[in-house]
Amino acid sequence: MGYLSCKAESATAVHTPSKKPTTIQKPNEIIQKPLKNKIQHFDYTDLQLATNNFSDQKLLGRGSHGLVYKAHLRNGRLVAVKKPSSHSHPDNEVDNEIDILSKLHSPHLVNLIGFSNNPQQNRLLVVEFMSNGTLYDTLHMNPEPPNWGRRIRLALHTAKAIETLHASVPPVIHRDIKSANILLDRNLNARLGDFGLALRCHVDDYRLLSTPPAGTMGYLDPGYVTPDNLSTKTDVFSFGILLLEIISGRKAIDVSHSPPSIVDWAIPLIRRGKLLSVFDPRIPPPKDPMVRKQLAVIAAKCVRSCRERRPSMGEIVESLSGLMRLVPVRSWNGLSNPCLMVETVGRPVEVGSSRPNHGGNGSVGGKQLSNPRRVYSDLGLRNNLMDLMARRVDDNKDNDDDENKVHRRSRFKKELDDDPSIGETSSIDSSRFYIVTRSKSCAQTKV
Repeated sequence: MGYLSCKAESATAVHTPSKKPTTIQKPNEIIQKPLKNKIQHFDYTDLQLATNNFSDQKLLGRGSHGLVYKAHLRNGRLVAVKKPSSHSHPDNEVDNEIDILSKLHSPHLVNLIGFSNNPQQNRLLVVEFMSNGTLYDTLHMNPEPPNWGRRIRLALHTAKAIETLHASVPPVIHRDIKSANILLDRNLNARLGDFGLALRCHVDDYRLLSTPPAGTMGYLDPGYVTPDNLSTKTDVFSFGILLLEIISGRKAIDVSHSPPSIVDWAIPLIRRGKLLSVFDPRIPPPKDPMVRKQLAVIAAKCVRSCRERRPSMGEIVESLSGLMRLVPVRSWNGLSNPCLMVETVGRPVEVGSSRPNHGGNGSVGGKQLSNPRRVYSDLGLRNNLMDLMARRVDDNKDNDDDENKVHRRSRFKKELDDDPSIGETSSIDSSRFYIVTRSKSCAQTKV
């Protein structure tokens, strides 16, 4: 079912002490191994110097446990330094983040570079520098909202990051998936950061069972009210909120709207089939109605009240990967007019003109082509490129040798198309309760 609870026995490996331990690894599983050779130890004074004594000019923002500063190391490398705040529990969260990230490394994560090791000072974290801000800024502060190709790409990168955590052994649950924790690198790839609240699933793990629910209001699974309710599907719910935020351009909680919760606003519209009302009004919605439906339905299924019926992150990654093939991130060949010459294999051909002028002499746009036997298609014609690509993807899927993968994909796609209970949410609806982030009393706050 793709569902994994932290209480499940499958989260641990059982072996006989007298024999050499063996581990059976599934194809998508990532065994967590210490990356001791990659994690550096820094002197506190060196990092203090690299941030100009933590000056405001170097301040990048605030994380879950403190301030984040821009710093240049002695070797010239640009990094981010996270300094714990005094009012929280810095040691616990910093040590937890070091413990998690020292065993994980992925192009979809904000990876750990090192930390300070001065016992008399609070530990400082040194992580990769992300030069293009957060997804929150991109969606809500950018005067030019991203197009749908970019939005789907960012959603896919985030889904892959969460899948990396859930596929590790033992699984890691982030517990604080939100747009402010998704950072963009220099290539505008989305990276998941801030692992201060993350937990690893260990059976009978004292920290897991004694850690109260935590997260960010608006993203937190309403079913996560006690420690034993925590599972990988807790992150799936938060990702569903994030996907609704990407689709609509609306914040997870916005008191200027009624209802203020994005779930209580969007899901009834999706269930009534009013999909266009959900999409960001600042830009035209996706032209393909299938893309519009798939995006809305994936988000709706992620926020189901029954966590067992939520999709796994692997299924979400497959669905978003399919949509990425249908919605380009930018105009190909740098053309503002989306007309493109395409080989039979779907490879773009550079020409001198954006308007194809088909002739019998094997020329297009007045330029002689090296191979006149190529087949071309104008996106303005009836058989447009998106349809051709969609058919080709479907043909490739039909020839997939992995029967289990095909079965899982087809089952999830059938659910997306046929399930009448799309977007079923918690019965407490607009009176949803959330656990206040880092509240010592874990008091419930009614939104």
